[in-house]
Amino acid sequence: MALIDKASLLMVPSTYEAGKLYNVLPSGNRAPDNKGGAGYDQTRADFDFDRGSNAAATRINSSGLIEKYQENLLLQSNNFTSWSNIGGTMVGGQSGYDGSNDAYLFTMSSGANICSQTNTQSGVQTYSVYAKGNVNNGLRFYAFGTSNVFAYFDLNIGAVESTNQVIDANIEDKGNGWYRCSMTFNQTNTQIYMYLSNNNNTNASSGSILIQNAQLETGLAATDVLTSGATTAKVGVLIDLPRINYDANGENGALLLEPSRQQLVPFSEYAGTNNWGNPQRLTTIANQTTSPEGIVNATKVNETAVSGSHMFDYNFSATSGVAYTFSYFAKAAERTQCYLFGYTDGGVFSGQRAVFNLSNGTITSNVGNGIADIQPYSNGWYRVSLTLTSTATSSAGYLGIGLALNSATSYLGVASSGINMYGLQLEGSASYASSYIPNHGTSGGVTRAADSCSGGGSAESINSVEGVLYAEIAALSNDGTYRLMNLIDDSNNDNFIYLGYKDSSNTIRTRIEVGGAASTDMEFVLSNETEFNKIAVKWKTNDFALWVNGIEVATDSSGVSFTANTLDKIDFDRNGNLQLNANVKQVAVFNEALSDSELATLTTL
Repeated sequence: MALIDKASLLMVPSTYEAGKLYNVLPSGNRAPDNKGGAGYDQTRADFDFDRGSNAAATRINSSGLIEKYQENLLLQSNNFTSWSNIGGTMVGGQSGYDGSNDAYLFTMSSGANICSQTNTQSGVQTYSVYAKGNVNNGLRFYAFGTSNVFAYFDLNIGAVESTNQVIDANIEDKGNGWYRCSMTFNQTNTQIYMYLSNNNNTNASSGSILIQNAQLETGLAATDVLTSGATTAKVGVLIDLPRINYDANGENGALLLEPSRQQLVPFSEYAGTNNWGNPQRLTTIANQTTSPEGIVNATKVNETAVSGSHMFDYNFSATSGVAYTFSYFAKAAERTQCYLFGYTDGGVFSGQRAVFNLSNGTITSNVGNGIADIQPYSNGWYRVSLTLTSTATSSAGYLGIGLALNSATSYLGVASSGINMYGLQLEGSASYASSYIPNHGTSGGVTRAADSCSGGGSAESINSVEGVLYAEIAALSNDGTYRLMNLIDDSNNDNFIYLGYKDSSNTIRTRIEVGGAASTDMEFVLSNETEFNKIAVKWKTNDFALWVNGIEVATDSSGVSFTANTLDKIDFDRNGNLQLNANVKQVAVFNEALSDSELATLTTL
């Protein structure tokens, strides 16, 4: 039997649903769907999870790609008989692009050639439909609202023939005469329309086409089909869904616990109309390459053949004494360097600048006292960041993002030479870049609520008299703040074991109090708290120890332990604050004070 199998409580982030993170041990009973519900044994005392009511969170999935919340904002997205203003007839049960019989034959009658759906979405959106020519070969999209956005698709030759006020329009060959037509735009809608058209983009007076799976979603590109009914369809990182986060290789899955953060950039993926700031000596083209999401929604940023800085000049209102972290994803193209820069304008920043090498993932230079960082992502992408502290309160907070050449940020550009960019992010009161927060047009910013995970365990699964609390964790940052997990007496705050990061650099600490009196207080300086460390604290009257990465680093041979049935819950915080901000790979409780050899085995990396 493996040592970990001796645990009375074991959390390995693997089985979860909205609002719940399930323990591996104790095994308990589960409903047939393996997700709790009717017939579920609540004595297992799994963790409760909460992240508020927003859907702003992302994670890195097991493919090493950024995964978001996705939603088809249309209702009855493949039940076209329920749509409005149907000009003609809709007959279902037709052969579809996917081998199903879920397509519809849309046939005109009496010169009417439209179907529509009311929609009031705003910001950057993508509207898509699968279509096949029948008697007619033309399809036109309209999005009515602040602008009259449209795109015309020729289903005979598979081409986008004309557009108006769109960011992008695409037609993708799906075989057997089927295409996925999509139109990306930025506006506030009132109505979404489809029109049958002739090949010359005029309104058809007769004829028919086949259609299937309409979708409206936020963002710059059409994603996998979500079929909605009476309510919208949602997948991905849902509200209150625990995030199992992986590294760039899709490995080392761990529960991600982050603090609340606000994304201040209103258009994080769309650089057009100066959304990323005042562009200087550069051009941008949306949807030019595959992003860290794994879809084609990254922007190509090219320099022009002019001398100077090839950059965006981003302006925001800064508050004195507040740390701001500016970040984006970048991938080398013709150029292999990029930079982040804080301007002295307005007395806000003091000329801090960092240049990053996108061919080897290094920081080429870092001028000033800003904290620079570069992290690898999949498919040649890196995330670069710079943390700066404002020295004044001013509306003239200027940050620069741009291209570099041989570490220089000003040079003679070469037309159409540049890099790929995605996911611009600005966070206030932030000493490091948190996970990516998408924003597709919300002025004033988008806030991702803090991850709250608590309530794991029970008196039946924890031996208060003696035992071991074990965790394999990696802090999100060495930011000099207390961040703790807590084994507690839920009825008496004077009884607890806490384990976590101290407000000293790279320092782990455990403290045990019985009846409000300290039984032990031990700490150890880690080589790097942002890497995974295996940590265990043993408790027993006159026998306390702290183990880190296979080594006993502290002991205490005095102090009393708890009486039976005292400890009954694990929380990833301390008293509702001092939240553990970390990646958590494993947590376990053992109902006996393990031997030194067992503790060495348990904690060895």
